[in-house]
Amino acid sequence: MDHGSLRLHDESAPSRCGSCAQPVGAWATDRLTGLLGRWGWDDQAPALYRRAQRRWEQVALLMIDLDRFKKINDEYGHPAGDVVLSDVAGVLKTHTRSSDLVCRYGGDEFLVLLPRTTAGEATVVAERMLRGIRGLQTEITTNDGYGMTLYGQTASIGVAAHVPVGDDTLIDLVRDTDAALQRAKRQGRARVQVHDPNACAAERNTETSALQHLLALQDLMSSDQLPHVLVALSGGAKASEELVATLGSTVYSTLESLQDKGFVHRRAARYELTTAAREWITDVLPAVAAWTNRHHVH
Repeated sequence: MDHGSLRLHDESAPSRCGSCAQPVGAWATDRLTGLLGRWGWDDQAPALYRRAQRRWEQVALLMIDLDRFKKINDEYGHPAGDVVLSDVAGVLKTHTRSSDLVCRYGGDEFLVLLPRTTAGEATVVAERMLRGIRGLQTEITTNDGYGMTLYGQTASIGVAAHVPVGDDTLIDLVRDTDAALQRAKRQGRARVQVHDPNACAAERNTETSALQHLLALQDLMSSDQLPHVLVALSGGAKASEELVATLGSTVYSTLESLQDKGFVHRRAARYELTTAAREWITDVLPAVAAWTNRHHVH
């Protein structure tokens, strides 16, 4: 593997870290994929960004998140997931230049920093990566010892670009790219989404309004499980055993309150939203789902 193609520093750069004396290559590189690791990114990406800032050059960032990757680890084992990550890294390297920084940022999330690249050009790169990931046929061995081929993997990719000026920092670009990635996931995953400040502002306003309704209802219901219950029931009727297994036995008190307020029907041991509740939750469900993603029930 040509690690030199993934480095920003020239050959005159120290070969060892000044603080820990480890070889720069090992210190900066993710051992599984051969890409930059988080420490390598934190060392090299700000330098590339500052260079673009000095030269008034466009710089673009891609944030790639594999869709439903946890399912692979859960069903086939973490070694199988590692093979998928390695194959995805190969796709990213295939579609980047030696001047680009390609990083495994953590878990199944990757960052690609593209100097001298517009948003339009970065989108083309992202679409190629998306097709490459979807086209992978990854040979794995399951935890049970069975060999099989995984295919059809998808990813959500956020794209943002700007010419850094004034007090702009790399974290500003990361935030914009992450906002685009979250929009891609909300819109169904398996797509590329370019950062749109106007759309993000509108979504924030919608989410704020929805959360205000949610908090008002939650206050009325006195249950911190309410958002989780609404998300669970939004997909259709659920058996009480399924809800208890997911949310715990205290879910019953929330369900009783929802019944009293006309939000939930109970038919035998299955619960479902009323028609009125379903119409209401259509407007607030994205915000509720975002809330539950940030406040997992354990």
